Amino acid sequence: MPRFYFHLRDGDTFQEDTDGVELPDVDSARSEAIIAAREILAEQISFGLQAGDQTFEVTDEEGFMFFRLAFRDLLHS
Repeated sequence: MPRFYFHLRDGDTFQEDTDGVELPDVDSARSEAIIAAREILAEQISFGLQAGDQTFEVTDEEGFMFFRLAFRDLLHS
């Protein structure tokens, strides 16, 4: 099963995911990214914070980027 890494970018800050998670395919990785991003957004909103420019950059072990998920896009979906 492939391992996917969910790196978090917030403006100029980059948080590397060094653990990753094994998932069956890219569609599963996208679903996991959406769930995690919504949880982060919900926590920010509960503290009265505004959504920033956070983005998940989802890659494989070699650093190939499958997709980016901008958190702001989830606020309107």
